[in-house]
Amino acid sequence: MGRLFAACLGCIAMLTQIGSGLLHGLETESILVRCVVALMIAAIPGWIIGQMADAVVRENIEAHYRRQIEQLKLQQARETGAA
Repeated sequence: MGRLFAACLGCIAMLTQIGSGLLHGLETESILVRCVVALMIAAIPGWIIGQMADAVVRENIEAHYRRQIEQLKLQQARETGAA
């Protein structure tokens, strides 16, 4: 998920710089340099946020499955004890 977030935020930053450069009448080279800098500045926090989100999702899924397994074990124990 980190690469996805980094790519999305980087693209948004680049598009913002392209729009800003065009509105201000900057030269193509200047816009390109600003785009690359903005991409790098936005991609790093995007990657960090994506990695954190990935960890949270994985932990929640694991906890959910562990609860389900415990419930199934309890249910099986009740059925075995009742029979």
